[in-house]
Amino acid sequence: MNTEVNLIIKELEESMSFISTEEIDFFIEKLQKSRRVIVVGVGRVMISLKSWVKRFNHLEVDINYFGSETEENVNEDDLIIIASSSGESLIPVSIAKKAKSLGTKVYYIGCTKDSSVFKMADYQLLLKGKTKFNLENEFESQQPMSTLFEQQLMILGDAIALRMIRLKDLDIDEIKLRHANLE
Repeated sequence: MNTEVNLIIKELEESMSFISTEEIDFFIEKLQKSRRVIVVGVGRVMISLKSWVKRFNHLEVDINYFGSETEENVNEDDLIIIASSSGESLIPVSIAKKAKSLGTKVYYIGCTKDSSVFKMADYQLLLKGKTKFNLENEFESQQPMSTLFEQQLMILGDAIALRMIRLKDLDIDEIKLRHANLE
């Protein structure tokens, strides 16, 4: 196998092996108890999160992404999922502040304990990734900037979806009925 592919797989395996089933189940509980869910990220992080929106909609979660043309209002019954490896990027920090002012629950997924978003969040899921700031005690990824974190988000979303399917004993054929069919 290609050296770079091996490196990426190794980094993902090492950096994600600590995520517990309990953390995933807690996340699913908060996700399912929310009236509406909005994901927030910037750049490639948002691209990873958009895959969550697509898949979780198949699982009947009312979810959208920040800035979508179809984004609706939020309130105290909703959940804002903010993904930011550093927890310090301008848009995620601003959205966390605004969400808190509306009484909306914030779930931070990132790599930086005690970051601005971490401190504002009601719930946190810390990943062992790398930020663009090369902070102290970060995972030693050889990939550029926060690439590892973006990959972790993509895999985490799929792991959450698979766990939801298993916990709810969902029928894959029924899920397929909610998949786009104009393709």
